[in-house]
Amino acid sequence: MMDSTQPVTYAEIFRRAKEMHEQIRAWRREIHRHPELTFTEHRTAGLVNATLMGLGVETETEVAKTGVVGHIRGGAGPVVGLRADMDALPIREINGTEFDSTIPGVMHACGHDAHTSILLGAATILKELADQGRLPGSIRLLFQPSEEAQDDEGKSGGMRMVEEGALDALDAVFGLHVSPIHEVGTVATRNGPITAAADEFTLTVIGSGGHAAHPHAAVDPIVLAAHAVMAIQQIVSRRLKPIEAGVVTIGTINGGTAENVIPDTVTMRGTLRSFSPETRQLLRDELHRACGVVEALGGSFELEILEGYPPTVNSDEAAEVMFDAMREMLGEEHVQTAEMSMGAEDFSFMAQRAPGCFLRLGTHNPAWDRQYLVHRADFRMDEDALPVGAAALAAAAVRWMETHR
Repeated sequence: MMDSTQPVTYAEIFRRAKEMHEQIRAWRREIHRHPELTFTEHRTAGLVNATLMGLGVETETEVAKTGVVGHIRGGAGPVVGLRADMDALPIREINGTEFDSTIPGVMHACGHDAHTSILLGAATILKELADQGRLPGSIRLLFQPSEEAQDDEGKSGGMRMVEEGALDALDAVFGLHVSPIHEVGTVATRNGPITAAADEFTLTVIGSGGHAAHPHAAVDPIVLAAHAVMAIQQIVSRRLKPIEAGVVTIGTINGGTAENVIPDTVTMRGTLRSFSPETRQLLRDELHRACGVVEALGGSFELEILEGYPPTVNSDEAAEVMFDAMREMLGEEHVQTAEMSMGAEDFSFMAQRAPGCFLRLGTHNPAWDRQYLVHRADFRMDEDALPVGAAALAAAAVRWMETHR
């Protein structure tokens, strides 16, 4: 336990997190065995709520459908939000561990089981400080559902938490994500954009079907789609400034039912990634322009663009707080400047409501033969990262409180 007579130090927070390593790992493995998809995280939310109530933390349940919000009351200083996402992915696990997923076709392949258990660890540390009268401000624990997907209204858990007021009156908000490209024991973040905006599109290429032996009597949408793909793939290379960053990827193409039939339509779906509002709009405009090649060749098209998550932009102030706390706690050599990623995160909505910082938590064991990346059936992490993450969130919250009294 912590010494209630001494000022809070980051070494003390890290030491307490290490003492909790087995407990945090047990939470993580229990959640990993029972993964739940978007907005169905009832079991996970129940574990979170029961654990927080056991600590004496006031909770709200069914926030953003299946989320949990906890309140740790400390001194009269700032209110700091700490966020973890709880949902899993529709992936069949192939790791073969004793704690593999027991739910067929569902797996925590993005580390949200770790995020949830890490925040429970941070909550334990911060509640102990509050009980000792050593927490300068208050903590709002944001256990959100559905980061990976949206509901029928196109809303994710982060979006719904913001809409329902879970971020109201926060002075700052911090979150993290496991990072298999960083070694365990290291963390990384940056000022400004850290993850990209992500929009989805569905393109339907419309031709005129017929017999495969008589292509002259048809307008082949497969050929039209091939031209569209090539035009779309020139958007970034020829329409976007070389010093700007953007991605256009087509992930699915579907058309046709038999080898001797020219179909009427081909449908493709893809994603647009960007960091600035200007680039985001340019990609949308140029996508529509590129699809015009279909009309030039005698077909037509329908294009639907669905706006997704905005970029996650770390505030300079929150990022510096995180950098300072991590350097003091882990040492300069274990704190890196993160690269910008074309991945997307709905933490972005929270960082729009309060100064925010998103941290990358190293989970790669250098003794492994390769990096086990997220969103794969064999994703794995070195669980020694768990106490590092718990201490990082707790330390960032305390640092913000100390510097913003």
